[in-house]
Amino acid sequence: MTSNGKQLHYVSDRLRKMSRWLAEARHGGVVLTGDELEGVIQEVDTLLKHSLDLEGALSVDVWNRRAAEDRAKLMTPGSVVVLEAFRANNSNVVTFPGRPSPFDGSAA
Repeated sequence: MTSNGKQLHYVSDRLRKMSRWLAEARHGGVVLTGDELEGVIQEVDTLLKHSLDLEGALSVDVWNRRAAEDRAKLMTPGSVVVLEAFRANNSNVVTFPGRPSPFDGSAA
């Protein structure tokens, strides 16, 4: 789900419409035919789907914000110096020295 204004208000607009519809039937009671009841169920299911989409988008935003805060805390000036020491020239790849292998004669 994208975060344009229309979709963000879609759930509340539909809930407002349903609330008005129910309010109009408040004093006379609500009598639904099978088809009308099916329409209400489908509307609730649609609202549920859209609310889950919104919850997912919010969760992604929260996790991304937390990750950015964690990255800012971890990327101290000292850690940047260490990472730069391992960085290959003109590359965004940081290589770390590997452990000696018992098969290449470099392990003692």
